Amino acid sequence: MKRRSLLKAIAAGSVTAAHPLSCLLARNAMAAEGDAPVRTIFLFHPNGAVPDVFFPAAGSSALPAMSAPLQSVYENLVFLDGIGYAGAANTHEGGAAKCLTGRMTFDDRESSIEVLMGKEDWANRASTGISIPSVQMGVGTMWGNDDNKRISFDGATSLDSACDPRLVYPLLFGSAQAPGTMPPAGGGLESKMLSAAREDLNRLESSMGSIERERMQQHSDALSVLEAKFASAGGGGGGGMACMGPDISASPESDRADTDELLSQTDVLDLASDLQQDIAIAALSCGITRTMAFSYGVSVSPVKVPGANLGDHDASHQNAETHTTSKIWWMGQVAKFIEKLKNTPEGNGSLFDNTIIVTVSDLGHGNYHDHYRIPMFLASGKNNNLGLVTGRSLDFRPYGTEKQIGDGQQHPTINHTDVLDTIRQVAGYTSFTMPNKEGDIMAAWRGGDAPT
Repeated sequence: MKRRSLLKAIAAGSVTAAHPLSCLLARNAMAAEGDAPVRTIFLFHPNGAVPDVFFPAAGSSALPAMSAPLQSVYENLVFLDGIGYAGAANTHEGGAAKCLTGRMTFDDRESSIEVLMGKEDWANRASTGISIPSVQMGVGTMWGNDDNKRISFDGATSLDSACDPRLVYPLLFGSAQAPGTMPPAGGGLESKMLSAAREDLNRLESSMGSIERERMQQHSDALSVLEAKFASAGGGGGGGMACMGPDISASPESDRADTDELLSQTDVLDLASDLQQDIAIAALSCGITRTMAFSYGVSVSPVKVPGANLGDHDASHQNAETHTTSKIWWMGQVAKFIEKLKNTPEGNGSLFDNTIIVTVSDLGHGNYHDHYRIPMFLASGKNNNLGLVTGRSLDFRPYGTEKQIGDGQQHPTINHTDVLDTIRQVAGYTSFTMPNKEGDIMAAWRGGDAPT
C-alpha cells in the first residue's frame, strides 16, 4: 500500500481502530494498491421456495414473483438453478444440517464452512487481525434453540444464531462500549493498534533491504500522522477515527427468557433486521471477523413476516401465491442488506466489492420437502475484486449428474458443496476442503454458463 493510499484510507475512515493497522502494514510493504481481505456471508432463508417462481429463466434478468424484491440489485447477483443437497434426510432438519456443512445425513460430524474459515483466520490472526473467528447471528430465529434446526456446527456441536442485538453487540464490540460510541480513552483499541503497528514496523525494517526500508519509512510517516490525529482528539478515539459499533438503542428490551420470541414478532422484524444487518456490516468492515452465518428465521420457521397472513412454514405448504407472499419479505431484506454493503466504503470501492454472499435454505420446494433446486444465489459488487461475474441467471440442470438428493428420486444435480468449495478457493482458505464435493463451479464463477 502506497503512503498516499494509506493516508487516503485514514482520512476516509477505512483504516480504523478495530481494523488492525499493524496487519495492514505488515501484510506486505509492496502490496498492491486496493488489496483487501475477502469477507463471506452465508445467508439462510427458511422453508425453501417454489423453484419455478423463484428462479429466473437462464440468461434472463427478469425476476419472477418470489425473487422480485431482488430486481433492484440484480446486477450484483448470480442465480444458480439445479443445485441440490446430496444424500438422505429429505426434511427441513436434514437440509439445515447439510446446507453449510456438506453432510450427507444429519448424523455426519462435519463443521460448517464459516466455522472452518474462522478457525483458519484465527490460526493466522497475527496476519488477519481478527478478534472473533466467525459469527453466527440472525433475525427471527425463534425456535432456534432446537439443535435440529440450526445451520452452524463445530463438529457435532450446533451453534445458535443469536437474534438479539443487545446480546450480539457486546460479543463483537465489547461490553464496556456503549452502543454507538467510541472505544474508551487511554489504553483503548487505538493505542493498542498503534503500538502493534510500531512493533511490526520495527520488526520488518530489520529484515528488509534499503528500498523496502525506505518504503516502510513512508508507512512510518503515515503512522505518525495517524498518531497526531488521535492525540488531537484527546487520545481516546475522537474525531471519527475509531471504528464504532452501530447504534442499537432502538432494540426492544426484555429479559432473556422471552427475548427470542419478542424479536420474532411481526411488528419487530423490520427493526430487528436493520439492527442486525448494521452490526454484521460493522463487524466485517472493522475487521473483527471475516466470515459469518446470517440466518433469516430457522428451519421450519413459524415466523409470520410483515405482509403475510400465515407463518412462513404454513405458507410454504399452501399454493405458490401464498408462499410468495411470505418469501418476498425475506428477499426484500436481502436486497436491503446488499444496498447497505454497497454503501459501505472500503479502499477505492465498497465493502461489497470484497464480500461474497451465498444464500441457502433447508429445502428446495417448500411443499414437497425435497432437496432439489435449492433457492441459491451468489452476490457481490458489480466490479468486485473476487472474479465473480454478476448480473446473471444460470441453469446447471443440463450439466448435473443423476443422484438421490433426499426425496428418494434421482435428479440431475450439482452438489451444493461444489459451490461452497469454490468460495473456499476464491477466499483463499487452504486448511480444509468441503466434504462430498465433486468439483467446483469456477468456470461459471468467471463468466461461463456451465459449472466447469
